[in-house]
Amino acid sequence: MAKPTGKRHALSIQRTEHVPIVEVSGVCLRRGADGRMSLIAIGDRSAVAAWVVLPEDDDEPWVWSEVDITHVKGSLMPMDDPQIEAVCSDGEGRVLLLQEAPARVELFDWTAEQVIATIDLEVPAGHPLSEAWLDPEGSRGEGAVLLANGHLLIAKEKDPPAFIEFGPAGESPSGLGPGTVLAGGSAWPVDPGHQRFVALETWLPTDELLEACADFSDLEVGPDRRVYLLSDKSATISRLSELVPGAGHATMERTWSLGKIDGKPEGLTFTRHGRAIVALDTRRAKSNLIVFDPPIVTWW
Repeated sequence: MAKPTGKRHALSIQRTEHVPIVEVSGVCLRRGADGRMSLIAIGDRSAVAAWVVLPEDDDEPWVWSEVDITHVKGSLMPMDDPQIEAVCSDGEGRVLLLQEAPARVELFDWTAEQVIATIDLEVPAGHPLSEAWLDPEGSRGEGAVLLANGHLLIAKEKDPPAFIEFGPAGESPSGLGPGTVLAGGSAWPVDPGHQRFVALETWLPTDELLEACADFSDLEVGPDRRVYLLSDKSATISRLSELVPGAGHATMERTWSLGKIDGKPEGLTFTRHGRAIVALDTRRAKSNLIVFDPPIVTWW
């Protein structure tokens, strides 16, 4: 395991894009049946997703389309204030949306526009984070990672920030590492229908991680199968160390600074070349997505 460097490595802006939605709260990449990659952006103000097929040439313009999530068959999302905080995709191109309130996720078939599974996320009474999770003025999920065993890792934003592994009651947690995240090309193995996941394991950040990331805004699996954490307050990206069941704490290995940007960094993904793509929560659908240089991830 690499040791933390304690140094923030500066990134610079390579290009900006205009996502046609306001208050973007999450982004991800989705591989289509033809093998081409699309970038999906969602917001917490309305249940609309914007998406663009990424051009092969980095200099080509991005042409965006939009999808009304409320038209997805079986979706429970309201149009106004859906509080969608994160989006991710599995190897079959299915898309998962994370809601903060109520705390749940929807997994849907992007092509057929139909919900496959709806999962309530519960922190049981007596759990150390139960009151914080239920507090209507508190924070819940802000980022999500699909795990190979069908579980879900959630980043709780603040008060306190934490990582929580959710899965069916009675199952053992897997933790987080290159061998436990969902492999590229694999379907997330979850049962269809409406179900309930409970908190199976929790990790709190060390002081060093908190110094690098004062809050947790998004999680993303890089092409190296490592997990990267975005922080709004700190304007940083950190590569996490493995999360070991029973350890109780979360540490990081390296941190990159986004510098001064006009907006709140809320969504994180990566280009095919390993450059960070960061979506901004802004009141205007303009210059709200940034591609950074240099690349920070190498391919697995």
